[in-house]
Amino acid sequence: MKLSNKGQHRLFFALDFQDDIKQAIARWCATLAMNGRPVATENYHLTLQFLGNVNNHQVFDIIDAIDIPNIKPFTINIGTTGYFPKQNILFAEVDQDESAPIDQLVQYLTSQLKPLDFIKRAKKRFHPHITLARDAEPPLTLAENANITTTIHHLSLMESISIKSGVHYEVVEQWPLYKPSIKEQLLGRQNT
Repeated sequence: MKLSNKGQHRLFFALDFQDDIKQAIARWCATLAMNGRPVATENYHLTLQFLGNVNNHQVFDIIDAIDIPNIKPFTINIGTTGYFPKQNILFAEVDQDESAPIDQLVQYLTSQLKPLDFIKRAKKRFHPHITLARDAEPPLTLAENANITTTIHHLSLMESISIKSGVHYEVVEQWPLYKPSIKEQLLGRQNT
């Protein structure tokens, strides 16, 4: 477990991407006519559940509540851009036909965290996305499809840490999505 030395921690569950995927997103963003405050390349992720400010003792309760969700690794495709007008956020869409496992992860987290009182109410509608820029204006045209594909193997608990240059996201704890059975391990079918 890696945690800042503060008494309060701003935490969220997310799908954190490998560095090569973050770099691919950054290269795609460089081709976009973006405005606003761009998200730092190292901070690209897909938020599953925001927890807010959590004290040191609660962090351990959260970690203890989560186990391997038993969802086989899955592939997502990062598509075109989208825009949330109320929040002024420009984002990358995650293709909806691939979002079923993401929805399962959100439901899993809700069921595990609700007894701890971290989930006050269910989200009206979960929209999987990757934030590209904040304080952005609506894009004038839709961007070409990013056509970036990655396989998700882990679920991450992350901390948002304020630094002089903005914010930095640090992985606190990580769980594999799936633990293959002995038979699957022997047959080499862990990811199917």
